[in-house]
Amino acid sequence: MKLSELLFSKTKDLWIVSANKPFVIGMAKNTLPEELFKRYMIQDYLYICDYVGILCKIQDLADNNGDRDFLEKIINETRQEAERVHLPNLASLGITKDEVLGSAKLPAVSGYIGYMQNCLDEHGLLGGLTALLQCSWVYAFIGEEVSAAYPDEISKSRYRSWFESYSCQSYLDTNQMWIDMLDKSSTGMDDTARETMCRIFRQCAIYENELWDALFK
Repeated sequence: MKLSELLFSKTKDLWIVSANKPFVIGMAKNTLPEELFKRYMIQDYLYICDYVGILCKIQDLADNNGDRDFLEKIINETRQEAERVHLPNLASLGITKDEVLGSAKLPAVSGYIGYMQNCLDEHGLLGGLTALLQCSWVYAFIGEEVSAAYPDEISKSRYRSWFESYSCQSYLDTNQMWIDMLDKSSTGMDDTARETMCRIFRQCAIYENELWDALFK
């Protein structure tokens, strides 16, 4: 079994919980209060800034040009995601970039980022890749699952662009390239190391659910 298949099998139950979080369903049904969405967009932008920083550190550890080039693509795609999804949404909500950068991170965000950084520090490139992939992949999962479950509601929701961004083909293709890189890099990995990667991946999914809950308060 590929590492990605093992990760998915060990974590899918938590992803189903994510896809059914009140915050996510509120976006789909257009019932989420705008103030909560504002807080989410601010926190997610702060998260992405740190996320890109960790990606850059992973790129520094890559030992071949192919992996470095791929990680450069991921870094650029993530930055473009912030430009395509976050900044326009923030601007439409009347929130400036300076206001965002002056905001404090929620403890759930700080804890999540700190954990991913520790995964990179303790387990090297594969630990970092596994931790960060969970975030990219679960958003693709949520985007597809919720879009399929609530197509009519999302088509009329003010948050429609959020679902479109994470279910569009370009996002799915980039996420699949990341999965393929992880599988290639983990060839020959022993069972102990594979279980470590599963623990990392699942813990990141737990952090993801805790973050959705913290944002809904």
